[in-house]
Amino acid sequence: MYFYLSASFNILYVNCKPMVKLDQINISNDGLTKFFSPIEARILKTLWTEGEMMTSELTEKTNIPLTSIAGTLDRLVKAGYAARRVDTVNGRVRYVYAPVYSEEEVASEITTKVLDSLVDAFGPLALLNFSKYSDKK
Repeated sequence: MYFYLSASFNILYVNCKPMVKLDQINISNDGLTKFFSPIEARILKTLWTEGEMMTSELTEKTNIPLTSIAGTLDRLVKAGYAARRVDTVNGRVRYVYAPVYSEEEVASEITTKVLDSLVDAFGPLALLNFSKYSDKK
């Protein structure tokens, strides 16, 4: 694994398991938007809170346009963070989406990948800094 801190020092690039955006970490953003786009983060948060939902329900809850919801859900499904199942109601096919992992599981995966990358790149220095940081918390 490797990482690269951009010249602007706002984005940390990490070579990790393919995620929606884990290979590009925007360290100046808050929460999940460090790793996911703002729309991806809102959709994931809504699915974690509400559970299974159709695209129309996600649009109502998030105020994100249906076309943006559909495209983003497709990316989340392909990346393995959302699951899609077909539901037939009155002869109409509808897609229902659900999170594949809990918020805690995603956070654990992200932090593990980032920390592994830092240890691989900096070895003992990274471990020393982790120790300093853990003493502060």
